[in-house]
Amino acid sequence: MIRERVNKRAGLIAKLEEWQKIDLNTLGESEPIPLTKEIILKGVLKCCRRDFDSVFWRHAASGKVNQLAPNVKIRQMYFYICQKLMHLSLKETGRVTVRGNLFQVYDHSTVIHAVRAHENRIECYKSEKKLSDSVIQYLRL
Repeated sequence: MIRERVNKRAGLIAKLEEWQKIDLNTLGESEPIPLTKEIILKGVLKCCRRDFDSVFWRHAASGKVNQLAPNVKIRQMYFYICQKLMHLSLKETGRVTVRGNLFQVYDHSTVIHAVRAHENRIECYKSEKKLSDSVIQYLRL
């Protein structure tokens, strides 16, 4: 009687293990996509509910960058996450590419300032930390 129970339980465990081996192709999933700066930018913009043109807009005549506070914070978060996840050089982090084309170049001092400003904001405001963590979590899925 006990032997039958043990055999039955072993059969159930074997079935469960077999069911857990799911082919990722049947679910429509595949190997994880390698992280790039463009993917990080899309993730940051999506989580902040902004579009690229509003955040990285430049005035045509003067060439000044959009300096509205919400847009600056998004750019700073983008530079911070690029540095945290990809460990690129400051020069490489400052190059913003869209669809494979170089769009804008920020110098190393701008990137350093952006990363430090975002780190300070994370320390002070819980909501900023939650937003950064949600973007990072979104990128890792």
